[in-house]
Amino acid sequence: MPEDVMVPAGDYKLVKQFRREQEKRRKKDLPWSKRIFDIDEHTLFGRTAWAWFRIVGFYLILYSLLILIVAFWIGIFMLAIIDPHKPRWLKGPPGLSMVPYNSSAISFYEHLMGEVIPIADGIDAFLNKLNDDAIEFFNECNQDEMWGYVSRQPCVFIKLNKVIGFQPETYDTQDDLPKEVPSGLDETLRKYGPTPKIWITCEVTKGPQPEIVFFPGPYYEASEKMSGVQRVVAVQMNKMPTNSEVHFCCKVWARNIPIDNKFQGKGQLKFAMHVRVDTAMERADPPAEMNTTDASVVTVPMATEPEIKPEDRRGGLELPPAPPKEDGRMDRNLDEAKAEPMTEPPS
Repeated sequence: MPEDVMVPAGDYKLVKQFRREQEKRRKKDLPWSKRIFDIDEHTLFGRTAWAWFRIVGFYLILYSLLILIVAFWIGIFMLAIIDPHKPRWLKGPPGLSMVPYNSSAISFYEHLMGEVIPIADGIDAFLNKLNDDAIEFFNECNQDEMWGYVSRQPCVFIKLNKVIGFQPETYDTQDDLPKEVPSGLDETLRKYGPTPKIWITCEVTKGPQPEIVFFPGPYYEASEKMSGVQRVVAVQMNKMPTNSEVHFCCKVWARNIPIDNKFQGKGQLKFAMHVRVDTAMERADPPAEMNTTDASVVTVPMATEPEIKPEDRRGGLELPPAPPKEDGRMDRNLDEAKAEPMTEPPS
């Protein structure tokens, strides 16, 4: 046998590639308690104290550097690029809202103060929040002290909501107006222009045609710092028909305020108004007085409820009905009847 293939006799150790597999098998056979904390190897979850120190230190340094880099760029944007006196995020063009109720339908009985007073009180509360003597500013729309809701001249208030930093882009000449504007807006622009204004129009889309009047005018004064009454226009419907629902559509016109007919308040507002009147009260005729020659029957006028002014009702004062007034002739006839002696007829 050749010497190169001869193997010396005795114990020997053969090192092969299965060494790693034996190590994995050994760790796999360890009980779970030693896998968590092995006191013999001084390891926790398979890592020594030095290994844990190195990995924790690495991630602390990494995330600290990331935080410093992000904070640096945020500071650059906040202090050097973005104006601190302007909003950092613009919410888009302002929407529209309406008072009273900000709903799509307003219905009330004009002779029932229990329905009219809450409407007037809601308008007063809204205007008082503007802090610009708004009630006095819109006084022309409040001739009956109830904002027209008892005189068939109701007023609604359309507010252009506030968006900080919004700069309106207005139509300043007739040539700038889009084709879909209603008829009459070009004449309005000629009358109230050429200063920058956001225009407002209101049209009847269904029902009788009342007269529409705007206070202070059919526009909002356009500026970046619109506030108070500058963001409110009062719309009065004169000669409002009764017992008939009238539908209105109001729109604002500016280059950067789009009109979306699918969503209420996005450039347009649609609402209906129904002034109800009890027809039985309108048809009722006053009863005729009784006329007779019999001295024992006297004429007594019908008792009527005293007229209560709107300001008395809004103050919470309900006046009691006046007692029926008797004709002075009744007292005189009764006195004469008592004074005249009774005589028997001749037999």
